Amino acid sequence: MIDLETLKRAPESCGVYLFQRKGRPIYIGKAKNIKERLLQHYRASTSDPREKAILEQADSVDWFITRNEFEALTLEIDLIQTHKPKYNILHKYGAGYPMLLITEDPFPTLRVVRGAHHRGKLFGPFFTASKAYKVKRLVHSLFKLRTCDPMPIRKEPCMDYHLGLCSGPCCGKIDREDYLLSVMSAESMLSGEVGEVLPLLYQRIDQLMVNMEFEKCAVIRDQIQALERLGQGQKVSPLPYASADVFYRMGNVVGIFLIRSHKLVDKQIHTLESESQLEEMLAGFYYANVLPQVLLVNFPISEELIQWLQKRGACKILPLEDPELEKLLRENVGAAVPYQVLREEFLKTLSVPLPEVIEGFDVSHFYGEYVVGSCVVWEKGFMNKKRYRRYRIKSFEGINDYMALEEILSRRARRLKEGEEKMPDIWLIDGGVGQLNVGIRVRDRWDLPIKVMALAKEEELLITEDGRKIPLKENPLLYKVFGLIRDEAHRFALSYNRQLRLKNALTDILDKVKGIGEVKKRIIYRNFDNLYEFLQADPNYLKQLGIDPSLKQEVEKYLAGDKGS
Repeated sequence: MIDLETLKRAPESCGVYLFQRKGRPIYIGKAKNIKERLLQHYRASTSDPREKAILEQADSVDWFITRNEFEALTLEIDLIQTHKPKYNILHKYGAGYPMLLITEDPFPTLRVVRGAHHRGKLFGPFFTASKAYKVKRLVHSLFKLRTCDPMPIRKEPCMDYHLGLCSGPCCGKIDREDYLLSVMSAESMLSGEVGEVLPLLYQRIDQLMVNMEFEKCAVIRDQIQALERLGQGQKVSPLPYASADVFYRMGNVVGIFLIRSHKLVDKQIHTLESESQLEEMLAGFYYANVLPQVLLVNFPISEELIQWLQKRGACKILPLEDPELEKLLRENVGAAVPYQVLREEFLKTLSVPLPEVIEGFDVSHFYGEYVVGSCVVWEKGFMNKKRYRRYRIKSFEGINDYMALEEILSRRARRLKEGEEKMPDIWLIDGGVGQLNVGIRVRDRWDLPIKVMALAKEEELLITEDGRKIPLKENPLLYKVFGLIRDEAHRFALSYNRQLRLKNALTDILDKVKGIGEVKKRIIYRNFDNLYEFLQADPNYLKQLGIDPSLKQEVEKYLAGDKGS
């Protein structure tokens, strides 16, 4: 363990320091003042488990003095990537994500590579290797780039040629001009810039038509259709940047987003343990990955890091200022925030501690029939499906959502009061003020230590007991929790309602569907034991029985509950 006296002997100079165990770095950092930064580690170790672990596990500390902070940053990044210390995150965030490389060969091919230093054109990164290989397979199937690498010289093509994955340049099945047009098309798809290559493809298909080379026409036709679909997709709600990487911070959570072809194509969400990890993560990402045309951030970056990034490549580093894009990013980050990060948001917005258990309730019926209810349970960040419960209303018939909700909550309250179920912190009811009041009334009648809230569908307003109406669309962290619970309660209630309807006798349902006469009913009764079998029947089998398959569709529409709730 490192003692205080050892740290006090450090120089008051700019540089890099290393906490080591048996000569191997376990943590590397940079500092304007090495001594002061080491003492900060020591003071933080009294309250921060991570800092305490670093000091307890280290048996020595070393340092390198540099002339300025830029040199310190550069040295820190290189040392971390070399030694990969246990308590640094820089090497974990992007130290070589998979990328796609169009090679510079006479007949170029496509490779999955890592790192930024390759000859050819790079596209990516991809956050998982499976995505990179999936795109690679798609490119081969569409544009027939050679699959052999390196390319051999053959008399006959391999199996990939016969499977339509390769155009066979190895044995002269395609000339270099046509092959390079396919390469250009593949690059257009990977970059999203289809404007230049489409006219060339149309010209080429016209030439092939004149020569009646219809098989080649079909290949290029498929390429044109794929590129045109890509171009049409860019016209639908395009993002303001053709290609950009975005680092978006929300509290201790940072989202890394990739924008390509004016669309959000991939993301990763990470949780920071300390403020110092923010720039370390950004530097780690671009240590081995190609810099984008534009890098967008919503937090300040040090001049040293900006200088380091710009030395690695031409890249515009801009603040995130587009409100629509920021809204999209907030929703994406909020949808992936881990349980512990919600604590601050609950205290700030609702003035309540983060709950361990929330129960969600909803009522569903079909024209006043099959009135049912659901109770779903959110527990410590996850939906606990083992504790879900469903209810069939017994106390009345007809349509009365308030009475149905009161019966459901009362039956639930009895089980909670008797200790048969774990006591929740919050009841969340699908509905408005009326449903909220029913929940409060039942809660008070049974004297339960539960807060009651309601979530109105139309405006996504969370209504609290003290009359506040919180727009959840403006609070994505809370929407992650309450929106999920409300939607799951609705789904669970609706699925039970439909299940009960499917169990009903064929006679009752078929009598209510227009277009099914007595003869057709008798045929259905003779050949199907229940409604489920009828709905699963093959259309050809129905035709053999003399039943138009459209009758099944009419039944499905009726059961879909379009007019129910």
